[in-house]
Amino acid sequence: MPEKLRRAMISQFWLLKTNRIQSFILMTWKGFNISIMTVVAIVAVAIAVLVAYSIGRGVLQSNYDELLDEIKDLKAKEKESAVVKRVSQQMEAIAYDQMNLSNQQRDRAEEQSRLAEANAAKAEEQSRLAQDNAQRAQQQSLLAERNAAEAEKAADDARKQRDAATYAKSISDTLSFRTLSRSLGTTSMAKFESNEDELGRILAYSSWYFADKYKGNPYQKETFKALMLATKEFKVYTIPRRSAVNSVMVLKGQRDGCVAVTNYGEVVLIEDGKMHMLLQDNNFDFRSVWLNERYVYALSYAGDLCVLDYEKLLTTVKLPSDHYVKILQIDASTLLCVAHRTLVWYDLKTKNVINSVIPSKKVSTAVRRNNKLLIFYTDGTYVEMDDAGNVTPMKKFAEGVVTSALHVESEGKLFLGMKDGDIVVITDDDNFFASLSGHIAQVTGLTYSNNTLVSSCYDREMLIWYLPKLKDTRAERNKNKSKGTPTEWLVPANYDGNAWGLSVSTKGIWAWLGLSDGRIVRHCISVPYMSKQVYSKIKRGLTMEEWMQYIGSNVEYVKIK
Repeated sequence: MPEKLRRAMISQFWLLKTNRIQSFILMTWKGFNISIMTVVAIVAVAIAVLVAYSIGRGVLQSNYDELLDEIKDLKAKEKESAVVKRVSQQMEAIAYDQMNLSNQQRDRAEEQSRLAEANAAKAEEQSRLAQDNAQRAQQQSLLAERNAAEAEKAADDARKQRDAATYAKSISDTLSFRTLSRSLGTTSMAKFESNEDELGRILAYSSWYFADKYKGNPYQKETFKALMLATKEFKVYTIPRRSAVNSVMVLKGQRDGCVAVTNYGEVVLIEDGKMHMLLQDNNFDFRSVWLNERYVYALSYAGDLCVLDYEKLLTTVKLPSDHYVKILQIDASTLLCVAHRTLVWYDLKTKNVINSVIPSKKVSTAVRRNNKLLIFYTDGTYVEMDDAGNVTPMKKFAEGVVTSALHVESEGKLFLGMKDGDIVVITDDDNFFASLSGHIAQVTGLTYSNNTLVSSCYDREMLIWYLPKLKDTRAERNKNKSKGTPTEWLVPANYDGNAWGLSVSTKGIWAWLGLSDGRIVRHCISVPYMSKQVYSKIKRGLTMEEWMQYIGSNVEYVKIK
């Protein structure tokens, strides 16, 4: 209880007591007859009481005033409290409203939470379904990919089968067209024999056309012979005594012709279509010839080196006795005369023999390569000799005896004609490159011109090898152990009979071939050149009727010209 309230209540108490005492005295005075002493006592008491009352009343009045002040304060506070209470009630109402709103919001939040949970559950279900769908889609995708891969493989197999079928058909068609090319060449030659030259030329060009278009061999016998007959780009010179032409060499510089030597001691000059006999002496059995722009050097089997000036014999140099087979140029001023058991160096300036060497074995042939001399023996072995005469054994390039050798510096290759007819191709680093199979007897001569290797042989055939088509067959040789790989070759149209090809020499697109029956044959070795010549001479192509007769309805008609 507050202190001021307590004091006010005490003052009220004493005031009440005083009033009661006053009432009691008045009642006592009226009702009883008392003594003076008693009255005095009573008066004294009353006075005391009055004094006490006055004192107490002053105190009570003071307390009362204080109480009034406090009551005023309390009333003010009560009013304030009432205001506060009303504010509190309003605030409480607001709070209740806010609580209700909060409850409503909570209820809505709970509802939303329930909805969210439901949505989450639904989303989870949808996510699970989506995952299942994704898995099924992935499985379907993998299945589709497998199906696509299988379909692509099937399509690829189909393409391969189609390509294989197309290739097989192409091969078949190509072989058919190549066969057709040979057939047209044969028919062309028959037409020339029956003096049907115009049709013969048309068929000859058609033979080349199909061989060239279908990547055949335009150097095949039938096509080449037909072109030769169509162009007449060949000429045959016959030595009167029909002696064997053992060696032939083309003229130097711009001169068109050759010099040939025979086993009957004849030295023949052919120039500008005319033949001149420079020497005829039965004492000489010439085996090889070499020439420059001023002199001709003819070497006999017995070792006689005859020097001529394109008109007559100037001198004869007697070499050491042996059987000589070949003349080689060592350098600008030196010749090498090769015999079976002797090698002789001859100086062109001093016109004297400057050196001779006796090999350890019988020599079959020799060739100059990269400033060194390669010597081939009849037992199938070979050695390398430098300018100082030092001999180094070489590894064997091929089995058999080398009978003719040619080094082509521009090709970086060494060509070896073998006794069994093969031509072995060796690189300059002494590695096997290829083996050319075509001849069936000893190769007697090799010459090179215009990307073309020409070979003569005892088998009565001269073969042409087109070097750009020559491929490296080392892998095939090592794998298959084959004897050789055939390549482009031909038999010239006018090389027939029983004559052996003993020597050959080329210049540009022309070859000169010496035969064993005394003939010297000059002919073109370039099929592209001859095909152009034939085309320039024909005035038309095959008519439809001729096409059906010589080619047939299975081949679409082509107007050649």
